[in-house]
Amino acid sequence: SDSLATWFLPALRRVPQDLDLAYELHREDQDHTATLLREGLVMAAVTSSPEAVTGCSVRRLGRMRYLPVAEPSFADRWLGRRTGADVREVIEDAPVVSFDRRDDLQDSFVRRLVPGARASSRRHLVPSSEGFASAVAAGMGWGMVPDVQAEPLLRDGRLVLLVPDRTVDVPLHWQQWKLDSPALATVAEAVAAEAADTLAGGRPIAPHPLRG
Repeated sequence: SDSLATWFLPALRRVPQDLDLAYELHREDQDHTATLLREGLVMAAVTSSPEAVTGCSVRRLGRMRYLPVAEPSFADRWLGRRTGADVREVIEDAPVVSFDRRDDLQDSFVRRLVPGARASSRRHLVPSSEGFASAVAAGMGWGMVPDVQAEPLLRDGRLVLLVPDRTVDVPLHWQQWKLDSPALATVAEAVAAEAADTLAGGRPIAPHPLRG
């Protein structure tokens, strides 16, 4: 879903129009797109798994970088921005935004900060990449937002970083059925080219820390 909302559609614009292709896109979290391949619902997918689905080839695309962010007044109230409290001491109680009940990204981030801990049970489920970022910017909770969505909001002061030096990089892979299909091969090359330009995972993060 995050790929579709950020870099995947520009990838399809790289496909020559004279191929006259029509696409049926499925929106699913990258942790679960391999299921669509196994069930034969799609010919190719962007997935976080490097393990090839039976009958498929795998190609590494890059990393999607997620930033832990919150709306400033939310950070003041819940995350110690006003009092100077350590984020690690308060983040377990702060409301959080999740994509759906399978979304482990926020819990994974909390475990990195506080081993054995998890994000608050007070969580809002927003199963839309654009809606997720909007919910965080509206102050409903903190969340892990893709850098390409978060950085404009950080520059505008609508979001702040919880911990400047803690991000989460999710590796992305292109899996497709092993078919003799020139059209599918062309799409794969377009996706790989756009990913190389977008998913480097090494771009510097603008300094908009929780404190300061």
